[in-house]
Amino acid sequence: MLILWAGPKHSGKTTSAARVAQLAGERGFAVAGLLAYSVYRQGQLCGFDACDLRTGARAPLAVRRADGGEIGPFHFIEEGVALGGAALGRPATDGADLVIVDEFGPLELASQGWRAAVDSLVDAGRMPLLLVVREELAGTVRRLYADVPSRQLNVIAPESVHEVIRLLAATGASEECDAPV
Repeated sequence: MLILWAGPKHSGKTTSAARVAQLAGERGFAVAGLLAYSVYRQGQLCGFDACDLRTGARAPLAVRRADGGEIGPFHFIEEGVALGGAALGRPATDGADLVIVDEFGPLELASQGWRAAVDSLVDAGRMPLLLVVREELAGTVRRLYADVPSRQLNVIAPESVHEVIRLLAATGASEECDAPV
């Protein structure tokens, strides 16, 4: 199952996905994947750090370049790309009840970035995947994975975090999830 964690740019998608990971872990679910935290300096977005949800390891993923980069104004850093690839590969996702991918965006829709890892996880069909997506790309992502059951949740809606936990509990993923949500 795909959970499309959708919202507008700069709406708190990563922050709320981190909340999902935290709450799922507290409920006994094994969470894997990665988050891409925004890095600001002097109030300006200057890049992103990749964070492996299983290990907590963090590395620079992308930096803003004045002269442009591969995607928009960003240049990707090998250390962060490698950390993200490892966080989405085996064995990091083996045994996970939920894998979070932040974010599945224009790069992935162009068959780059995390796309191969996500395709592999979708093909394996072992656990629900929460894909952080921009609201305007959600329909395109649904069409891309049309043969996979999906659910789109609005990151701005306060009940969405708990809806993910309900979906995980419905899969019977963890024996420790007796606590009410």
